[in-house]
Amino acid sequence: MLMNFTKMLRNSRSAGLAVALIVVATHAQAQAVPGPFATFPGSWSGGGAISLASGDVERLRCTAGYRVDDGGATLIQNLNCASDSYKFELRTQIQATGSDIAGQWFEVTRNAEGTIVGRVSGGHIEGTVSGPGFTATFSLQARANRQHVLIRVQGGDITEISADLTRAR
Repeated sequence: MLMNFTKMLRNSRSAGLAVALIVVATHAQAQAVPGPFATFPGSWSGGGAISLASGDVERLRCTAGYRVDDGGATLIQNLNCASDSYKFELRTQIQATGSDIAGQWFEVTRNAEGTIVGRVSGGHIEGTVSGPGFTATFSLQARANRQHVLIRVQGGDITEISADLTRAR
């Protein structure tokens, strides 16, 4: 009977070790995001400035969440920013084909939407967003735990949005 218990204990230790290795390997795979959007997934927050067409500049507070789908080929962004008098909630979905990107955007507070085109390379995304009566250029640069967002708008009540974000730990 002691021999059966020892054998069972040895087998349960082996099974426990195997389960632990599988969990560690699965966690490591979940952390390693393939593709052109590898530096973006996670939660980010920080601040910056919003420049208005009136010439006023206000401090901006932002949070962003990024998720990568389709084996690394799709980036889904939720960017929320607010100043003392301005607020926007931007939702985007971008697909990469090689270094080219295309997608859609939706701004929740103004019920506005449109398209995105551009390029991605080495943690840097840049391009143009457009919609009815709206065009802007944008740049997102993510390295390690820092990200810079720059949006320049042609026409409208905003001329530029700039923010520096840090990845949440």
